Amino acid sequence: MNILVIGAHPDDEVLGAGGTISKHIRNGDNVFIVLFSVGHKPIQPNLKEQAYKSLKIFGIDKKKLFWLGCKSGQFDLGSKLKVNSKLADIIVKIKPKIVYTHFYGDTHQDHRFVFDSTIVACRPHQIRGIKTKQSWKGVEKILCYEVPSSTNWSGRLNENFNPTEFNIITEQDLNNKIDAYNSYKNEVRPGNHPRSVESLKTVAKYRGNSIGRKLCETFVIIRNINS
Repeated sequence: MNILVIGAHPDDEVLGAGGTISKHIRNGDNVFIVLFSVGHKPIQPNLKEQAYKSLKIFGIDKKKLFWLGCKSGQFDLGSKLKVNSKLADIIVKIKPKIVYTHFYGDTHQDHRFVFDSTIVACRPHQIRGIKTKQSWKGVEKILCYEVPSSTNWSGRLNENFNPTEFNIITEQDLNNKIDAYNSYKNEVRPGNHPRSVESLKTVAKYRGNSIGRKLCETFVIIRNINS
């Protein structure tokens, strides 16, 4: 099964779905990643290199990471049509069954842009570019993940992140997530910050305990097609 994780910037994919990525790999699925931007330059000059390091933690080939070349913090200043088209072409190429993306209520404008772009590119009839009959009928499931200090700081009281899917992960999945996040060494926050390593562990425990399990990553389901 092909899986696609979409993020605005390097580290979003790990923060939002790192444990789930590990689980998919452990289950033998093919995980692909799309990142819209390499981050702020020159403030964050090493994020692209660090993204490839995080892939190694999960055992994902670097060829499965796609870059869309957007400017961080300025996604909405570029051509939405062009970006949506690039993303749609990638989706048609890899034919994912499940897509993970940003939450529509995030405080970060780039994250909301990515959600909108994902929904456009994953339209049920979006199979353009396929000239021969194939079994793939489009993306069957779209889920939004939470990003600490972005999803929880949105202030959008009518758009809270209320999980509808709880994905149980193992200690090893969580460890892989933490190790991959540590690849982005300049992004790891200290102390009680929502993006600290301890905070990520706490969230995984909280989400798991809320359903009587040990560890979870949670998502909001946008679409789920049962065939």
